[in-house]
Amino acid sequence: MQKRQRPFKVYGRLIHWVLHQSEAVVKRSAVAVASVAAVSAIASVWGAQAPAQSNVTETLPVGTKVELAVTNPVWAKTAKAGDPLYMQTVFPVAAGDRVGIPAGTYVEGTIESVTQPTRKGRAEIDVLFNKIIYSDGYVVMLPGGTAANGASASTAAKLTIQVSRANDLLLDNGAQVEMTLATPVALDAERVSAAISLTQAPQPGRFKSATQCRPTPGFPGSPGTPDTVIPGSPGTPSTTIPGGPGMPDTVIPGTPATPDTVIPGSPATPDTPGAMCPPAPLVVSSEPITPALPQTQIAAPNSN
Repeated sequence: MQKRQRPFKVYGRLIHWVLHQSEAVVKRSAVAVASVAAVSAIASVWGAQAPAQSNVTETLPVGTKVELAVTNPVWAKTAKAGDPLYMQTVFPVAAGDRVGIPAGTYVEGTIESVTQPTRKGRAEIDVLFNKIIYSDGYVVMLPGGTAANGASASTAAKLTIQVSRANDLLLDNGAQVEMTLATPVALDAERVSAAISLTQAPQPGRFKSATQCRPTPGFPGSPGTPDTVIPGSPGTPSTTIPGGPGMPDTVIPGTPATPDTVIPGSPATPDTPGAMCPPAPLVVSSEPITPALPQTQIAAPNSN
């Protein structure tokens, strides 16, 4: 009888082992499923927090004109090639049916060459425009160098300025400069839209002239005049005429005295200092230097 029971004991142990292993597999599977669910939850949270990248672009075509005002003066004695030139847009620029550059956006350039004023008072400055800086920190680099077709890809301008010899400036604050794009420029529409609400257009009178006035001898003051005194009259006494017998005396009243009449003189005036203020430099023309590139060559938007 004992020999017949051994197979059942073996089968029981085998079934117990199989059940134990199945339970372990189920536990490991549950842990794995929970881990996958946790990772999926974290990934979904990260995906929700990650900023969406903008795929909408606006394009400023070749020949787009941007009206600028100089925000820092350029002095005749120190101006040289390589100096920075800072400007600000004074009128918004449209890109299609949207605003591409709001008024008040900054533009940075570099002075490439300076021609001092001639006898006729004409000076020239070549300016290379490097970048457009929006109020939200978005920066668009303007293309430079030479394109494959041999045309220059740089956006630059030659400024012709009427300058007085008595003025120390070549460009005054608020001087009007026109930038003409030599290549199409692509803009991130969402970054531009975010900058519009942060940008303030320059107000009239914001740019204060840096023109320096020089002192002159001026005009001497006057010593003034003394008072004029017109003497009064001393008056006359009464005159008494004796009357006849039985008649009273006749008295003729005299005239009363009058006081002196004083006419005030004019007060002295101090010397008037003189000052000579030369006229501010005037930008006569702002012409693009380089030819434009074909419309097909478009600069990629900058994500800075």
